[in-house]
Amino acid sequence: MRLRSNMNSLFSKTQFVLCGVAAFVFSGCGEYGGGASVVPNVTVLPADLGGNIASTEETGAQAETVSESAGGSGLGSLVGRVVLDGTATNLPPLIAMGADVKDKEVCAKFDVPDERLVLGADNGVANVFVYMQKAPKGSGALESTDEALIFDQQYCRFKPHCLIVPTGVTVKVLSEDTVAHNTHSYPKKGQGVNTGVAPGDREGKLQITYNVAESEPIEVKCDYHAWMKAYHLPIDHTFAAITDENGKFEIPNLPAGEHTFAVWHEAASGKFVERKLVVTIASGQAKEVEIKYPSSKLEF
Repeated sequence: MRLRSNMNSLFSKTQFVLCGVAAFVFSGCGEYGGGASVVPNVTVLPADLGGNIASTEETGAQAETVSESAGGSGLGSLVGRVVLDGTATNLPPLIAMGADVKDKEVCAKFDVPDERLVLGADNGVANVFVYMQKAPKGSGALESTDEALIFDQQYCRFKPHCLIVPTGVTVKVLSEDTVAHNTHSYPKKGQGVNTGVAPGDREGKLQITYNVAESEPIEVKCDYHAWMKAYHLPIDHTFAAITDENGKFEIPNLPAGEHTFAVWHEAASGKFVERKLVVTIASGQAKEVEIKYPSSKLEF
């Protein structure tokens, strides 16, 4: 599979550039640790999920078209929602408007939301990474691209909060703020950055490239403003997504067969909602799932 064939999904579905990545299909590599595989409680949903998720008929037709163009290799898709099961509410702001904090004229001009838990319609959970640990055999390597991703800062808040980054792709770090920031990343396998960002930099003088895939999302912080935090998932294929504001996601162009996904969220105890979500994809069809996120797993 070629990265170019997925670029529409990569940049247009669930908040890829401006709020994460919606339908970007990726994976990390590496081990999650020992233990037997766990098949979680997966509920099959009705065909119509609403919102911007394609219907089974539409997604299936797209998959069939891709399958034919790929020589009949047999492709399907995974669409679904991550839903909090239990009682919880959105968190109060990290920084309240008018608070006495560093650079308060910018950082406290408006509320800075606490994005560790963002709940939408019907308890859908935003900013959850759903991705494959390893790419399926025969899926092909990523194709290089000159298109850069944007990682911005506004009112002392990173935007997007969550971002999937293909290895080798440039991330331009921008800032709309009139105060200085720094970008400090914490990869486990690749090389991190810890570099200042000048006030009002709209060109992206700081550019980040991840050359090594990570097995789970990594933290990105600003050392000047301790509350500023985001997550990047450097990945070396195209099988991943980030849930939108209502917990929805889509991963298209999956080879038919059984696949294992990780479901990762920053507020989950141990970070994983599910370490090994096993799903069977049928050729020309969209597999629809609801992933239940027990509120007992929340840890703040």
